[in-house]
Amino acid sequence: MKKIFALIALMLMIFSAADAAVQPVTDKAGVMKTVEIATLNEKIRNIEHAHKIKIGVEFVKSTGGRDIAVASRELLEKNFSNSQNGSIVLLVDMNQRKYEMDTNPTMRERITDSDGVPFLKDKFQAALSAGDYVGAVDNFVDGVDELMTHYETNGVPYGARAPGAFDPMAAAVAVVIALFLGVTIRSWLIGSMSNIRHALEATDYLKRDTVKFTERRDTFLFMNVKRRPKGGSNRGGSGSGHGGGSGHGGGGGSF
Repeated sequence: MKKIFALIALMLMIFSAADAAVQPVTDKAGVMKTVEIATLNEKIRNIEHAHKIKIGVEFVKSTGGRDIAVASRELLEKNFSNSQNGSIVLLVDMNQRKYEMDTNPTMRERITDSDGVPFLKDKFQAALSAGDYVGAVDNFVDGVDELMTHYETNGVPYGARAPGAFDPMAAAVAVVIALFLGVTIRSWLIGSMSNIRHALEATDYLKRDTVKFTERRDTFLFMNVKRRPKGGSNRGGSGSGHGGGSGHGGGGGSF
């Protein structure tokens, strides 16, 4: 029995050591100092503990010809998938000057592709473009902290309405339905009145033989014609996103 307990304890120590070996920030491109990475790792661990999530950031010289979205997903699933409330990673390719974020299904409920990911881009992209890599990571982590705090406080992800909040679209639909019902009911009431009937022609409103038309002719006065050139279609945009059956989300861009 003692040998069994000793074996279990040894296995737990091995797994704990393996988990500890995976640092939140990995710099394979050599763009940050060791002390800077250590400071960022400490900050990330505090945020991870507070929200029960996993955050990973990795700088690489190149993804080795792989699509950066595929590389970020592999990074997430390999090193940062074991989290209670979700995981998110940021992968930066220095050679192509591209970045990619990836979230697992649990995190996607808290940081959505439609609002959360653009919010994060606005937080760190300027610093990344300016070459302030420590600041970019710091801003990215702050953004994740803000989005998670918003979700935990309001019960909905950033950009979504809280339960019971005023919905202008629903209000507009209600007004349209009310107007439609009002017009329909009014028409029905008028049509049901015995002393009211629709006139087929304007002359029906006149007493017979009180007005006589002596000439049947339409006189055309003038016509204005305005022509406008057709506008061309605009093409453009930047960044990337991915989803699909795996339930992963995220997005990226260039810097």
